[in-house]
Amino acid sequence: MGLSSKALEALHGHWAVLAIGTERIERTTSLVHQNLARRALGRQISFSFTEDVEDESCLERVALAYELAAIEGLDELSRPAGENQILRDQCVAASFRAFDIRRVLPVPTGTLDRLFFVLQLSAIAYCGDRYSDLRRWYREQEETTGVPSVASIEWDRRILYRLFDCWVRLFRKSGWDDLGRICEIITGLRDDQKLHEESRFDNGSNARDRAIALRLAALYNWAKGTEILAQYILQGTPGDPFGILDKHFEAGIKAAGASGDAQHEVVLRWLHATARIMVTNSLWWATRTVNSRTSDFVNSLTHREHRAMFELLPPQRIALLEQGLLDQAKTAIVIDMPTSAGKTLLAQFRMLQALNQFQVDGGWVAYVAPTRALSAQAARRLRSDFEPIGLRVEQLTAAVDVDAFEEDLLTDGQHPFDVLVATPEKISLVIRNRKVERPLALIVMDAAHNMESVSRGLRIELLLATVKHDCPEANFLLLMPYVEKSGSVARWLAHDMDAGHAISLGAVPWKPNERIIGIYRAVADDSVRAGWCLEFETLTATEKAMPLHGSHHVGHTRPIDVPKSQVLTGNEQKGLGLQAAAMGTVMSARGTSIVVANKISTVWTMAEKAAHSLSGMDRVSKDIRLVQDFLRTEISDDFKLVDMLEKGVGVHHAGLSDDIRALMEWLVETGSLRMLCSTSTIAQGINFP
Repeated sequence: MGLSSKALEALHGHWAVLAIGTERIERTTSLVHQNLARRALGRQISFSFTEDVEDESCLERVALAYELAAIEGLDELSRPAGENQILRDQCVAASFRAFDIRRVLPVPTGTLDRLFFVLQLSAIAYCGDRYSDLRRWYREQEETTGVPSVASIEWDRRILYRLFDCWVRLFRKSGWDDLGRICEIITGLRDDQKLHEESRFDNGSNARDRAIALRLAALYNWAKGTEILAQYILQGTPGDPFGILDKHFEAGIKAAGASGDAQHEVVLRWLHATARIMVTNSLWWATRTVNSRTSDFVNSLTHREHRAMFELLPPQRIALLEQGLLDQAKTAIVIDMPTSAGKTLLAQFRMLQALNQFQVDGGWVAYVAPTRALSAQAARRLRSDFEPIGLRVEQLTAAVDVDAFEEDLLTDGQHPFDVLVATPEKISLVIRNRKVERPLALIVMDAAHNMESVSRGLRIELLLATVKHDCPEANFLLLMPYVEKSGSVARWLAHDMDAGHAISLGAVPWKPNERIIGIYRAVADDSVRAGWCLEFETLTATEKAMPLHGSHHVGHTRPIDVPKSQVLTGNEQKGLGLQAAAMGTVMSARGTSIVVANKISTVWTMAEKAAHSLSGMDRVSKDIRLVQDFLRTEISDDFKLVDMLEKGVGVHHAGLSDDIRALMEWLVETGSLRMLCSTSTIAQGINFP
């Protein structure tokens, strides 16, 4: 079972936390948020937080209190679930809190202290369901996670450094080669053992030799457990690794304790629990009882050269292992979880299950996206993931009719498609006119919360009702962020009342990123003539936002080259647009920045001012060149967006064709643009990893 809000609340009553006091806990929470904000946005925003010489000491004391609470339940987390759920929940909740604090504390400078700090911090992250946050910490701390040299050091220290290297790879999981190197490292240690082990026992003392022997026994067991864990994450073998992992970690913990090395013993206890969690989080474990097609899919995901996947996010794990996503008895499932929680991967597993279930009859899956641009994006991902395992993914693009090309695609009996991606209107047309003779196995409705909207809701409901009537064997999968009464929707679509199932994770404490929500405004800056600057005032608008307070200076004076009179005293709509352009320009230094307005004319003004203030790209990518050529051909050589793209600025609004919008969204998705201006509902906020 993952982290729950109830367990976090219960943690307030633990004796170690009570001893710290409410005031210090609240101060620590504020310090954590301030440190995270400054670390992520310190180059763009000058935060006006107050500091105290006792702050670091306060953080250390509170972190220790949470770690004491976590250690009480650590043994339960290292055993099969169900023996003492209260202690397990306590360990997860306390680890969740401890990681928040430890990640903002300075890393020790001594080699051994640094290594044990990184290992324990990383293990705490896994025990607290914070491993996605941990990988961001690893990207920021490349020097901290560097492996010390093993030249001219004693044998036991050499093993420790090599094991540190292995576990850094296990924690960051940057690719198949990264994890595959672990087995090579362990094999190298076996070869080195013959050369270095004997000399380590020449200490002139039986007691000293005994302590060294016990320490080596702990390290050897740790190494063997590490090798087994890496092999399982990569290949899914052995089928049930828990017994052998427990054997080696328990032996290692016992030997480390007998050697008198308390620090080594504590870290091994943390890593034992972490190893079990890594197994249950892995793609192999979650899909071990499904079908061969799913196993082929997992094997493909773990062996990709780019974006290799090895483990599930907490909401994905809960949906697969605890909430019955792959229960074949459930014919209608509504997945209700936060944005960026990994709904698409869950849909892919359900799609593979449906295709396997309807394989004899040649069943197919419909993936429905709300717009043509989003359906193009979905089709690209599904092709990338499914084609390596032999599945054919096709997309329907024509707006209101089925053209000749699509007619051939739908009726192709020699090379039938497996997955069809389209908008609700197009899928409805295909089903009502019975364009595909094969049975529909599953309909996946992405962004299904649009059922609640006035403009789209009726069309989506009509499509679902049509499928329910015309394709009585079809299953349903609806993907949406948190909405009320998702269970009633599932029951309406199911073949019978008991076959409807809602997987609701909207209240899970896990979140994909930290979020600051606030408002910005332009103010006069009298330090220079006709100067102006931006201020950002943080707000707490949702439970998922960081509760920061105060007004903070953004960027430098005149972040875009616009007179103060236009920004502060000009036309209100124009002034707001210029302020938005300035904010987006400052934030684009961190990566892609999206600036939203409600009028097309305002979008063009924002884009022009931002492009004028940004330096040109060092190298314009071939993807952007492709879009530029497309715009010159389809619109005009003088179309002003062509030059803007070389500054990393794009424009997205209803006046552009779907083809251009899809290309622009793809460029943003791949990180090729620094800034994108768009028309939509006005929104002001900052997300940062």
